[in-house]
Amino acid sequence: MEVRAAGRDDLIGIGRVADAAHWEAYSALLGPRVISALLRRDYSPAAVRRRLLSGGLLVALDEGRLVGFADASVEADHIRLNALATDPERRRARVAAHLLESVRGLAADLPVSADVLLGCHPVEGYLEAQGFVPGEVIESDLFGELTVERRWWLAPA
Repeated sequence: MEVRAAGRDDLIGIGRVADAAHWEAYSALLGPRVISALLRRDYSPAAVRRRLLSGGLLVALDEGRLVGFADASVEADHIRLNALATDPERRRARVAAHLLESVRGLAADLPVSADVLLGCHPVEGYLEAQGFVPGEVIESDLFGELTVERRWWLAPA
């Protein structure tokens, strides 16, 4: 498994993984219109190109095939994990663990935060298994739909 900074050649692979992972994770929690709008906003080729410029987009490759990605940003007091997605066919292959290790390496002395929709049990369970602890609850409007997220925290390495 190779984890590296994402590049322009990864646009299609990131979009493919984002599409599969988001539909699987959120279909029971968000309406199809909201999931589609979220994917257009965050994972269209233009949106991914913009994320590439920030430098916090990492990809995981297995035998040259993109199987996961992480989008993280280093802030003043923590690393914000904006996205951690794995090809659903590659769950249980430690793809997310490899990506999370690389995210932590961006600033090992800082904690990591991740906002997760309440009720997204597979993601919440995964974060808990990795040592994250639940934090504050955040309400927001996502394309006209009220959403409730919990911010999870991982102590510095």
